Amino acid sequence: MEAKEKEILLDEIGSVLISKDKNVTLSLAITVLSVVMLVLFLFVPKIYLSNNIYKTSVEIENLKKDYLSLKDENKILKSKIAQLKYKNGVTH
Repeated sequence: MEAKEKEILLDEIGSVLISKDKNVTLSLAITVLSVVMLVLFLFVPKIYLSNNIYKTSVEIENLKKDYLSLKDENKILKSKIAQLKYKNGVTH
């Protein structure tokens, strides 16, 4: 290939590439933006609710652990009180 043929080929390739870039119109950009906004509008609330449900379930689990721990501690304290009453001869 001669240099002249290479230049002609590059000019043709350049004109094809530039013409493809001009196909992005305002209506296409608005359509793409609208689709992205619709997807966000649909999925952001689901993600938000899922995160809130997860956080609430973690809080409930922590409160449940605390409740069970306090319940066991209450049994132990009642047992100690009963032992002290028996030891001191106090009846109720």
